[in-house]
Amino acid sequence: MKEFFQSPKIKIFLSVLLVLIMLSVFTRNVENNIISATFNTLTYGMSKVTAAASSDNSNKSYDELQKENEELKTANRDLRSRLVDYYEVKEENTRLWMFYELKKEHEDYTLIPATVLRRDTNDEFGSFTIDKGTDSAITVGDPVMGENGLIGWISEADVYTAKVVTILSPQTSIGAIDKATGDTGIITGSAKYADDNLTMLSKLTSEHKIEKGDIITSSGASGIYPKDMVLGEVTEIGYDTYDTSNFAVIKPYDDISKIVNVAVISDFEGQGEILKKESGD
Repeated sequence: MKEFFQSPKIKIFLSVLLVLIMLSVFTRNVENNIISATFNTLTYGMSKVTAAASSDNSNKSYDELQKENEELKTANRDLRSRLVDYYEVKEENTRLWMFYELKKEHEDYTLIPATVLRRDTNDEFGSFTIDKGTDSAITVGDPVMGENGLIGWISEADVYTAKVVTILSPQTSIGAIDKATGDTGIITGSAKYADDNLTMLSKLTSEHKIEKGDIITSSGASGIYPKDMVLGEVTEIGYDTYDTSNFAVIKPYDDISKIVNVAVISDFEGQGEILKKESGD
């Protein structure tokens, strides 16, 4: 074996092999270093270029986005304004359609649709303020309709709003009649019944024939309220020991505490004629 490794051919072979191995290692290291250096240089350069391009694009995009943002804000404002107008018109149309049948039955009525703005929380009789006033030809004393009947009257009016006192209030005094029996009385409110959305038909004669379920309407006797406006339905018959008179408890067909849309009757045939005759005008 010793002689084998000492052979000239073997020595030459081993020497060449060693040189090749060293060259291979050296070349690989150099090659890797060159490639690494070259790659790092190229990467650094590309990153600089990319960074510059990104910076330019970012600035450009920001300006464009800022402009688009302003345009969108303007468009949104315009859209909101249009939506407000749309909903106002839609609400007005809803109110008009709500009282369309009333207008069709009473062509002499001048109806002014209105919406409840706020309620008087200190008033146990349900008074409220509407969004129409003298600018819409509304005056004190005008009758106020709910969807299903007469619910009150205008007690105060300024240019753009008006206050409504309801038929639940003792301030109310409306001549009324039982359509079935012809018995008459006065619709006026009472603290005893107001919380239950009830009012009273007072001043009934002892011979009255009113019964539960009868429909009560306005008599139109004073000229303040139109004739035959529905006020409600009889739910109870009573006797007032204080003024020794008979009365009926009336339930309006509208829940006055939840009223949202109303119509003010600003004019009707025969309005004020009785008062004019009484005053001699």
